[in-house]
Amino acid sequence: MSQEPKGLYKLGGAAFVVSGLLFLLRAILDLLAGPPPSAGGEILAWVAANRLIVSFDSEILFFAAMCLVPAVIALYHSLADVDKLKAAIGCGILAVVIPALVMVLIVHGRLVYPVYGVRATTPDLAALVVAVFYGGMHAVYLLLIPATIVLSLAMKGGAYGKPIAYSGFATAAFDFMAAYPDVIGPTLTLVAQAGFAGWFVAVGSKLALRPPGA
Repeated sequence: MSQEPKGLYKLGGAAFVVSGLLFLLRAILDLLAGPPPSAGGEILAWVAANRLIVSFDSEILFFAAMCLVPAVIALYHSLADVDKLKAAIGCGILAVVIPALVMVLIVHGRLVYPVYGVRATTPDLAALVVAVFYGGMHAVYLLLIPATIVLSLAMKGGAYGKPIAYSGFATAAFDFMAAYPDVIGPTLTLVAQAGFAGWFVAVGSKLALRPPGA
């Protein structure tokens, strides 16, 4: 194997690990802050009481999304020789997740970060921001379900091994759970998000430390 793929795998694998850890950190902070209320006035009070956590929420998710850029490139490169079609589909869906995350974070940031002095300071606007953000995160986790399943199928025949591949199928179930935090409650949401983040860490570690095809 040439030096370039090795470097790509190490960079992409490390980025996957960092992204997974950032998603886990965000899940823990979300548990500490608690779920947002339903009424706009209560949302403003919730943001004021958890301003630091809400601020970190935006920053952490932004860097988690940016880490996925080299991670997805390296993952596709590592799987293309094993199953190019599944690698393209799975990584393509993951690539769609990145701009989706960034867009919902732009909306979420209006809860705490003013632009030209404008911030979500009215009940109706705060309720809209929360609805769009959590609706966007719902879509993100739904996108992760087919991506995880397809990538796990591709990994079964490669150097990732069956344990990571089969844990990917379990992760798809966690993705489904995480898409409905208002239904399953804060504790199960943390468990689901931790399972999803753990798979990122496992895949990234394998990618960085034992490059497929080496």
